[in-house]
Amino acid sequence: MRHWEPYAPRTPRLRVHETSCCGEYDLASEGGQYFVLRWNGDHYEETSRGRYGHAVKVWLEVTATHHHQDMTA
Repeated sequence: MRHWEPYAPRTPRLRVHETSCCGEYDLASEGGQYFVLRWNGDHYEETSRGRYGHAVKVWLEVTATHHHQDMTA
């Protein structure tokens, strides 16, 4: 299970590089660090902050295995 923590901006500019098909997850970066963001209904959470290769690996894992509630009916 992946560890998610509240997203706290560390620089004034957040860049979103990719968004999942349903918009639930974003591959983002700021200040040279990459991470995966998700909206929990109240605030954004992040996981896997660090180098591009690590964040992309997690991004691919999360987007390949998630099941959006609107798509599972």
